Amino acid sequence: MKTILLAESEKHVLDALRLAIEQRAELKVVGEARSAESLLAQVCQHAPDIILLDWNLPGLCPQRLIHTLRGCCPATILAALSVKPEDEQAVREHGLDGFISKQLPAESFIAALNQILSRPKGFKETQ
Repeated sequence: MKTILLAESEKHVLDALRLAIEQRAELKVVGEARSAESLLAQVCQHAPDIILLDWNLPGLCPQRLIHTLRGCCPATILAALSVKPEDEQAVREHGLDGFISKQLPAESFIAALNQILSRPKGFKETQ
């Protein structure tokens, strides 16, 4: 089972992500954060397999947050979520392991998530 920490500022998006993930027996949400501060407070307690990070998360200073997350949980995969395709380049430049569009239908979102979880760490393909 792969564990996921969701960091998403918008409650309705957070609820939709959790619902899509919880329908899969091989995936489990172990925490939810609606700000960078809340994410940092939870991340080391849960040591998830992956953090799905809203690229517009309140309090997000990419260099500082990503450095802290990598230091706290070096084995955790970091994947960014955004509705803006242009954010993908910034995500790549900050060294995250993947990018998933929030605009994907649930099945495509899960497929993209599984693809990121199944490959070695490091940014490769995008969805």
